[in-house]
Amino acid sequence: MHVTSKAVAVGDIEIACTVVGEGIPLVVLHGAAGLGSTYMRALDPWADEFQLVYYDQRGSGRTPLGDMHDDWFTSGVEDLDRLRVALGFDAVNIVVHSTAAHLGALYAGLRPQTTSTLVLLNSGPPLAPELMQRFGQAMAGRRTPADDAERQAIEESQEFRGKQPAALERHQLNTFIPFFRDRAIIEQVSLGFTDITAANVQAAPARVMGSLSALNPMQTYAEIRCPTLVVHSELDPIPVAWSRLLADTIPGADFVLIENGSHFSMIEDSAALHTAVAPWLRKRAS
Repeated sequence: MHVTSKAVAVGDIEIACTVVGEGIPLVVLHGAAGLGSTYMRALDPWADEFQLVYYDQRGSGRTPLGDMHDDWFTSGVEDLDRLRVALGFDAVNIVVHSTAAHLGALYAGLRPQTTSTLVLLNSGPPLAPELMQRFGQAMAGRRTPADDAERQAIEESQEFRGKQPAALERHQLNTFIPFFRDRAIIEQVSLGFTDITAANVQAAPARVMGSLSALNPMQTYAEIRCPTLVVHSELDPIPVAWSRLLADTIPGADFVLIENGSHFSMIEDSAALHTAVAPWLRKRAS
């Protein structure tokens, strides 16, 4: 498996990028701004037939925050397009997970000429108040008192207060417990937190979601013209109704449900995810 890591100059920063494989390129976007791309490397087996282009979004992994606009999504769209140009792609096949689904969908709607295909994996959070409430209830309902006690202990530690990457990563994985089907898997997951991640991950949610509503995203999603696949996992605390709403909003979008799958399907349901996505990409990606 051919793996190349590079820093790509994009505007005011250099974006950390890892390229795996040599087939048709897929640009892979990690979810939850601030996390970095490490966990998405679970898709590496796809490199048998695709070239996977992972990158750490601004302020995560090995990519500095730089001089970001107040509007995180506008910055993200610009970064992705500049990365596309720097890598020499006329158009991109985009595979995105979780929060990055909004970034990928905005890019596809705003840059139709340079988007070939779009795959949305377990998109979220919902942009419908009732569905957002259900999502919050599901997340809370899947936590135990022991989970909450562990999170509090992490928050009270000197390492967490000092923004040590290992402590912040443990805290993030604790927050993500409801997203996993098998709790034992969490102990094996690496998010690859760096000093850059640690410095930015706590501020990322407010920064990200605070900038989305002003962009009228659902209208932009309705303007997407590239082939689009919406994938939802049955056990995801994000309601399936949200993924179906996305599929109904994006013209001609396909929808697939992974039975008994989790939010981190690339980690817990790799074979089922590949079966759902790879044949679709073989027919449409270029």
